[in-house]
Amino acid sequence: MSNSSDYVISNQAGSGFRNELNQVLGDIKSLNSGPAQSGVTPANQGPTNKSAHMLWADTTNNLLKVRNGSNNDWITLGSLGTNMGMASLSASNVQNFTATIQTAGEIISNADTKTKIAEGVENSRPLTPTVGDLRVNRDTKLAEVFTNSTRDSAVGSWLSLYSGAKIDIFHCTSPGTTSTGTFIPEDGRTLFLVICTGGGGGAGGVKVHGTTPSGGAPDYGGNYWGSSGGGGAGTAIRIYTREELGASASYTIGGRGAGSSSPYVNGGRGDTSVFTPTGTGAGAIAIEGRFGGQSTAAYATTNSSTMTSRPGWHGDGHMGMINCHGEKGEFQTLNNYTGATASGFGLVAMNASGGSTFWGKGPGAGANGTWSNDSTTGGGSGTHGQDGILVVLSW
Repeated sequence: MSNSSDYVISNQAGSGFRNELNQVLGDIKSLNSGPAQSGVTPANQGPTNKSAHMLWADTTNNLLKVRNGSNNDWITLGSLGTNMGMASLSASNVQNFTATIQTAGEIISNADTKTKIAEGVENSRPLTPTVGDLRVNRDTKLAEVFTNSTRDSAVGSWLSLYSGAKIDIFHCTSPGTTSTGTFIPEDGRTLFLVICTGGGGGAGGVKVHGTTPSGGAPDYGGNYWGSSGGGGAGTAIRIYTREELGASASYTIGGRGAGSSSPYVNGGRGDTSVFTPTGTGAGAIAIEGRFGGQSTAAYATTNSSTMTSRPGWHGDGHMGMINCHGEKGEFQTLNNYTGATASGFGLVAMNASGGSTFWGKGPGAGANGTWSNDSTTGGGSGTHGQDGILVVLSW
């Protein structure tokens, strides 16, 4: 078509009138189709004689445009391709859009399968997000929404949407054996609370000494001797972000301290538990729940009443946001009771208490001291402490 009609038909002879009318009708029929002239500003491209609200099929850019009401620019309505770039009411194929869809009403999907939302890596987040923006973060494997929370910055924060807490508990693979392993965070978890407790100290033995008094029940003719308790291990507690934790973290679970193998030797100390993240940032710090100490044997080399058992010392937490000391083992002072002095004690055990931990008398606790009231057996061997533990709560 001519793309140049002024849509005004002047008085003229019949053939000239017919030619001009055909030109006008042709431009109307073809929506004033024609190229976008080179070297001309976009607002001035198109039909030679422009008017407000005129349609123009831009064959250069394959777009349908309409002139604005001020007749000084073009407004693009859509592509001259299939459905003008818009979704068909009956289309079953995927429709792709590159522009923003904005509505003051609701967007309702009646599909019973899924609704696809935007997704991308963390670095591809919008530079100027608005409250309510929703996307899937490929790095964290979580949906996230932009809110007006000022947690991350004054303009707002991306908050991840995830399920409740997950708990992982790691023990020694066999009792008394220090164990190692690797913690791998589950996809979609971004915050981790780690509680790391070492192994508790074992108790020393006790050698019975002194004169065995005569008599029957309730004294049974024995002397009353005891060793002190083992020390409780320390506990470190720390929170890590996903960046600080990294793709994995190595760990060591401290085994328990052994009890004495005979009445004449000391108990064994526990081992330290360690949690070491592989991430980056100031908070990517290894933490330790340090071991509880052992108690020594009582009267192992001498009958002197001063040769009492030393209690196991407590362990401590190291580099946690919260560091908890274990409890020192109880000092056994009820020793060297004989004869009438011991009247009424009978066979009642008077064991010194082992040191407690963050978990009370649970993981990492020290062994109770040994107690013996029978001189005929030569004393008693000590008992073992409790193994350490690692607990990870993930959100």
